[in-house]
Amino acid sequence: MPGHPPTPAGPHAVRLSALGAAIAALVVAALPTAPAQSAAAAACPPPVPARQIHDGMAVHGLTVTSGTTPQRFTGNVLGVLRDGIAPGLDMIMVQLSGAQITDGSGGVDKGIWAGMSGSPVYDRKGRLLGAVSYGLSYSPSDVAGLTPAYEMLKLLQGRPAALHATRDAHQVAIPAGLARSLVAEQKMSRAQADQGFHRLPMPFGVSGGFTAKQLAHLAKKFDIKRPLVTGGSASTGSPTSPIVPGGNLAASLSYGDITYAGVGTATAVCNGKVLAFGHPLLWSGRSSLSMHNANAIYIQQDTVFGSFKVANPTAPQGWITQDRLAGIVGSVGSLPPTTDVHSHLRSTAGNSRSGATHISVRGAVPYLAATHLVANALRVLDKAGAGSATLTWTAQGTRADGSAWQYSRSNTYASRWDIAYEAPYESYRQLGAILRNKFERVQVTDISFTGTYSPRYQALELSKVEAKQGGRWVVVGPKSDPIKAKAGTDIALRVTLTANDRARSTRRVLLSAAVPRGARGSSDLTVGEPADVRAVKASSFGGLLRSLSNAPRNDTVVAQLRTDTRHGHKQTLDSLVVGEVVSGSEHLAVRVTR
Repeated sequence: MPGHPPTPAGPHAVRLSALGAAIAALVVAALPTAPAQSAAAAACPPPVPARQIHDGMAVHGLTVTSGTTPQRFTGNVLGVLRDGIAPGLDMIMVQLSGAQITDGSGGVDKGIWAGMSGSPVYDRKGRLLGAVSYGLSYSPSDVAGLTPAYEMLKLLQGRPAALHATRDAHQVAIPAGLARSLVAEQKMSRAQADQGFHRLPMPFGVSGGFTAKQLAHLAKKFDIKRPLVTGGSASTGSPTSPIVPGGNLAASLSYGDITYAGVGTATAVCNGKVLAFGHPLLWSGRSSLSMHNANAIYIQQDTVFGSFKVANPTAPQGWITQDRLAGIVGSVGSLPPTTDVHSHLRSTAGNSRSGATHISVRGAVPYLAATHLVANALRVLDKAGAGSATLTWTAQGTRADGSAWQYSRSNTYASRWDIAYEAPYESYRQLGAILRNKFERVQVTDISFTGTYSPRYQALELSKVEAKQGGRWVVVGPKSDPIKAKAGTDIALRVTLTANDRARSTRRVLLSAAVPRGARGSSDLTVGEPADVRAVKASSFGGLLRSLSNAPRNDTVVAQLRTDTRHGHKQTLDSLVVGEVVSGSEHLAVRVTR
């Protein structure tokens, strides 16, 4: 599976951020982890055969606008777009009516709204016609596109629909003749007909109390591709109700402190399986998402970007095992394996908090673990901005042969801008290096963070570098003459560090840069913070863990010399722990003589 959820394509993708904070009520903090039992032993509904679907046939369906109880809506078939969604996957066009769609406040219709994805639609005999999955753009519309039930039900037999589909269809065009007819009949506007159908959006929301600005920072810092929205959390004390056809259904990459989820509707619940959405979520094929019910709060009307459901997922009830073009399939009861992230943080002001997040998508572990840490840090600091932190984390997992691995890392951090986002970045990079290592496929099962945060920026800033030349100390810098050194000797260095306290007190430390015997020509010397020397080299997975654990700390001042020798490039390193974060570095030129 990709490391990050793919960016939505098509014209509606630019609208996701405009759905705003309300959609983010799709998420909930601290969900209980015990799966609820669902009465899912009923037989699967029979599908309406393709040959029996005709224009004008009466239909009815189920969806939820508030709470968890499905409500009925009605409608009729407008036509079938052959291969409309993809080669071998038709789309059924319907016009729907009912309080959930056509009765909005102030006389404004809600139309087909985001969150209806998967709402089952039946014929008069109670056979399943399909699932609401597509809608029209621009103003609210009561015209929807259905993914046919006869294709969706194939997923329960492990037979993905549209095997020849080569792309994830976000848009469905309406043939010109049919579009002219529907416009003439005032079923849709000319602009809607020209735009065609778009997949009903399922933006992901992330809990944690983030503002829109913080989410933007989060996405940039940790390379999260899908637009994020935020909102409040739901109560976790109420019992979890079973997932039912027409009821809410949430699929999440994680739950707990950080719930990263989207909410739609269950289409069918039968034989212990749940069929939902009528379109993919991530289109990953096999899936490890967790499956939840959700409690709908209300339908937010939006006449510009389309109305949408505001809901909170409840406790996990199962495992989304398939994520296909015609919908998703979940298994009731067992939960997917998770990476369990725990953190206990305190601030120097006295606040402390413990938190937990359970991540079910392997590739999402680095950024969701970092997001968890950011959220907890913001809670204990109760502010955003400059500060300092000390963090220790331990990660555990299994190797390709089933044996266990573990590593620990401690470091200190300081940021003039936002310590909550700066401190988790190293763990994000290191966890990514572990999961993407070139030696073997490994799993991360547990991550534990402990740390102390301070709202005070505390660091030692590099203010001067001196090199011993001709028996005396000479100030050197990027614009000074190259440092002269002989191969096989050491360059003596004196580094002055200035504290950012009111007294601007200084410290001097001594370092040396070893010049290899075979060095020749021009060389580069870096002195200061260890940011430029964190690249790890390893010849095995165990070696990678040792390199990550023992990488230079931020409270270390380093001198790294890069030289050319007869046998290739070579590096030497000297370092000294000074107890506070070192900020700044100098890149110096060295001329090696024989």
